[in-house]
Amino acid sequence: MYHHTLRILLCCSDASLESSLRGSAPHPGFTHAITAAGANDLASLPALAEADIVLLDAPALEQLPAMRSSARAGALFVCVDAGAAGLDERHLCLLDEVWAGTSSAALCSFYLSRLLDRVRRQKDHDLAALQLNTAIDLTTDLVWFKDVKGEHVKVNQAFCRLVGKSREVIEGRGHYFIWDLEPEEYAQGEFVCHETDKIVMNSREVGVFDEAVKTPQGMRQFKTRKAPLINSDGGIIGTVGIAHDVTDIANMTAELDLVLQSIPYAVIILDAHRRIVNFNERFRTLFGIGPSDYIIGEPRQVLRQRASDRLGFVRSGKHVKMRSAVDGREKYIDMYEHEIFDIFNNVIGMICIYRDVTRQRQIERRLKQRADTDDLTGLFNRHYFFKNIPVTLPVGAGLAYIDLDNFKYVNDKFGHCTGDKALTLTAQILRKHLRNAVIARLGGDEFAAFFPNGCTEELLRRRAGDLLAAMVGAYDGHEAFRGLSASIGVTLVQLPGLSREDLVRRGDVAMYEAKRFGKRRYCFYSANHE
Repeated sequence: MYHHTLRILLCCSDASLESSLRGSAPHPGFTHAITAAGANDLASLPALAEADIVLLDAPALEQLPAMRSSARAGALFVCVDAGAAGLDERHLCLLDEVWAGTSSAALCSFYLSRLLDRVRRQKDHDLAALQLNTAIDLTTDLVWFKDVKGEHVKVNQAFCRLVGKSREVIEGRGHYFIWDLEPEEYAQGEFVCHETDKIVMNSREVGVFDEAVKTPQGMRQFKTRKAPLINSDGGIIGTVGIAHDVTDIANMTAELDLVLQSIPYAVIILDAHRRIVNFNERFRTLFGIGPSDYIIGEPRQVLRQRASDRLGFVRSGKHVKMRSAVDGREKYIDMYEHEIFDIFNNVIGMICIYRDVTRQRQIERRLKQRADTDDLTGLFNRHYFFKNIPVTLPVGAGLAYIDLDNFKYVNDKFGHCTGDKALTLTAQILRKHLRNAVIARLGGDEFAAFFPNGCTEELLRRRAGDLLAAMVGAYDGHEAFRGLSASIGVTLVQLPGLSREDLVRRGDVAMYEAKRFGKRRYCFYSANHE
């Protein structure tokens, strides 16, 4: 990955050494630039300032301190003659290597090869360190390496920024110093950094943890991944950790949960695989989910099956019918489902809202019932009656048109309250004796009963007679109603094509014939009555 020109300065008179050096093959990634120098004023040589390796013999040792001062940092100084006169501690502390001698070509080649390997390893190490430092500084997550005692060996720039200290100050220091904590404060707080380090070292496995940390900006919450550092002998030498700051995400989740709980309907949030991610208290109440029931992560279908078994949950399109988990009463629910998309328009989940519309349905049913029903008697009204009779009638349909006799007299003499009771009693008698008919109060004291099919003249006459007898008997049982009776007009569809209006008109005609003949009777329609 790298290419380096290795600059070698020869400050010795050994021709065989120079020959061996020039004949040696560079390692991959290297080229050699060799400069030979005399023994005079070596410290001032321009090549010294750029040299990576300086090879010296005995005459050059006297200039070693000055040469070391003039050379660049990291340059290697090698004495090629260990038996040189005057080689003492003053020189040894300034030298990186001392060779026993270069008298033979094999020995010279051995020393040179070992020296070039040392340079290559150092360059590889420098490159690895550069790559590691660059990589860990790229991320905004915190990265650190610790030894087994918990001291920080290496940290990245994000770590330094968060704690407000430089690498030089942090590296080599422990948790308490870096985070400005006292041991007592750590023990009393919800801090677990030391404990999680021990967990991964003891388990020798990667661990994921939630850790709270005190920073100069206040308490922060981190999602932390830690792993043990294991050397080639299998021994634990420390840990490495990466921490992602989830404080804002945690706050956002808390805000989302607050919104979720404030919605006045039951709400559930699913992931892309339709597993349960979150829900509010109204959802818990609606479906009877107890405090010990943990449903996060469950497929929605499992919850639905449970609701079907326990609550009779039945879905039809966007509508749900079920029993209340609180009191067992029937509930009607409207369900709204909306997919959740990420910024790339991929479906990542779904929000489902369950709106209890039971009361609304009850009101709608009552309103519809009132629109179709007579308030006083509970029978159908004129509007519903005409709406539900076919426009053209089949053979075998029949009608009974009923009008009370002397109702005005009872109403005027005993009052409207008594009159209303008489009408209510009449409705009860009609329901009891005309069970298969559509019965309506057409207005005032007029009623009608429509028989959709299966009628004959004999059947209609019998039913009209039975009804009349029941009505007279009921009225005679009440002192105020004894003057009441009924006139009933009966008609039958005997030929196809008779209209609804003609059927009612014929019933009306027959009813007036019954009145004309003295009331308290029924009359079967005949064309002669027209």
